[in-house]
Amino acid sequence: MGLEWQKVVSSLNFTLLANLINFAILVGVLSWLLYDPVREFIQKRKDKIKSRIQNARDREEEAEELREERREELRKARKRADEIIQNAEETAERVRQERREEAEQEAERIVQQAREEAQREKEQIREEMRSNYVEVALMGAEKVLQREVDEEDHREAIREFMSKLDEEGLKLE
Repeated sequence: MGLEWQKVVSSLNFTLLANLINFAILVGVLSWLLYDPVREFIQKRKDKIKSRIQNARDREEEAEELREERREELRKARKRADEIIQNAEETAERVRQERREEAEQEAERIVQQAREEAQREKEQIREEMRSNYVEVALMGAEKVLQREVDEEDHREAIREFMSKLDEEGLKLE
């Protein structure tokens, strides 16, 4: 048994040594054939992934800038809309005030015109009354003259009659 065991151990050592040499040759050949291309492939893949990540970050930054610009534009648009609304309200208030003032002026003008017309009518009535008083006075004078009153009495009667009329009848105010 001793011999057999020695054969096994010696053949094992030789097999092990041969396998190790074969493995080293295989690793060397594979390394020479595959390592550099695989390493280059992996490096290219890493670079491509880094490039994509960087592009994604750049796009994300651009998108954020665009969002911020849009927010700013929206803020400006809202501010402009508020200004437009405020200007419209101020204009409307100014127009309402102008219309109110115009209406008040028109009302005042109408009232003044009515007063003036009433005053003219009052004067006209007064003149008509005077004319009527004069006619009445003349008729009264005629009657007095028919009774043969002297001229001085006649004038005195007319003056008294006119003054009475002025005191009592023409006070329309």
